[in-house]
Amino acid sequence: MKYKGILLDIDNTLYDYDKTHTKALEALIDTANKRLKINTADLKSAYLRARKQINSELNESASSHNRLLYIQRMMESLNLSGLNVSLELYELYWSTFLDNIEVYDGVYRFLESVQNTPICLVTDLTAHIQHRKIKKLGLDQYADYLVTSEEAGREKPHPYIFLSALHKMDLKPNEVCMIGDSFEKDILGASQLGIPSYWLHKGQHTETINTDLIVRFSEFDMLKEYIS
Repeated sequence: MKYKGILLDIDNTLYDYDKTHTKALEALIDTANKRLKINTADLKSAYLRARKQINSELNESASSHNRLLYIQRMMESLNLSGLNVSLELYELYWSTFLDNIEVYDGVYRFLESVQNTPICLVTDLTAHIQHRKIKKLGLDQYADYLVTSEEAGREKPHPYIFLSALHKMDLKPNEVCMIGDSFEKDILGASQLGIPSYWLHKGQHTETINTDLIVRFSEFDMLKEYIS
């Protein structure tokens, strides 16, 4: 094995977050429409506006991803209390999300091929929901460590979240690799610390790669030849 450890992102790296989120949000909006008698266009607009506000106010913190805060702000913007329905909508969102989550093809084959190498999941968002995703996807059978932005107190690409992972694994930057889909958050964040990084990107890209530390791949089955 080329590396002593692997840092691995979760969302949009191991599964299609955007597709899964869309289904969960549709369920949330549909139920809110039936419960509140407000048209879906207004509800979705209020939700997206609430998300943008919360992201701006809580920038660079795990709580900026909290769907319950989005829903609460959405309700308030519609001049509704929301205390009788916000938690229900929040739980519906995540139950729908987890019911529809599916790993990309090749992920399990890759994880099996590196099963003797320690893996640390390095991810933004809160520990609770990431643990639920890990359990649902069976990642607890493969990963040894987890660092969330909630625990680290910083979001990627801040160095601290990667350094926290290295500390847990007791390894140096050149002894591990990072695998992720976000060029800015995962790849630049890790490579700037001297961590070799593998960028999952399926389409065309305009980003300039001027370092040997970054390798682009489009399918997990391609990774075996790079890091095994």
